[in-house]
Amino acid sequence: MGFEIIERGETLVAGLPVRSPQRALGKLSDPRLDRAWTRVLHHEVGGPLASTYIDFAPDVESYYTQIVGYECATVDDATRGHVISRIPPGTYAKFSSRGMFPDVMLRLWAQVSEAETNGDIERTYTGDLEAYPHAYAVDLYIPIHVDESGAPSSAMGEKR
Repeated sequence: MGFEIIERGETLVAGLPVRSPQRALGKLSDPRLDRAWTRVLHHEVGGPLASTYIDFAPDVESYYTQIVGYECATVDDATRGHVISRIPPGTYAKFSSRGMFPDVMLRLWAQVSEAETNGDIERTYTGDLEAYPHAYAVDLYIPIHVDESGAPSSAMGEKR
């Protein structure tokens, strides 16, 4: 378990939007999300599969928008009719996990929750990114606040 601190450039993800309530860990099932993924997977996509979490507040019971789709290099690479989300450049905590769905997602978000609870990271909520390097792997990029030295601002200078 753990994470690494990395710098990322801007990322564009095109796909289908799903507006969902933010749920507590272990409550990941969402039929609308399943339908969106099914629709995306039945089309040829312009890049690696990815998903973004945008337009949300940090509280459980609030709402956020998830774009399920694929990374694209430019707006022109998006399939007609798909929404494009922009994840800004910045400092991110990268969490990675391997395994079967939904357990892999539960492990990832539990790691994020633990890092927040321990004060290792402070999220900016400017847009989270899930990348899927292969069918059994997920890399989750969480934007974080950093201090002047580049260390996570709530980790008192420690990097993992």
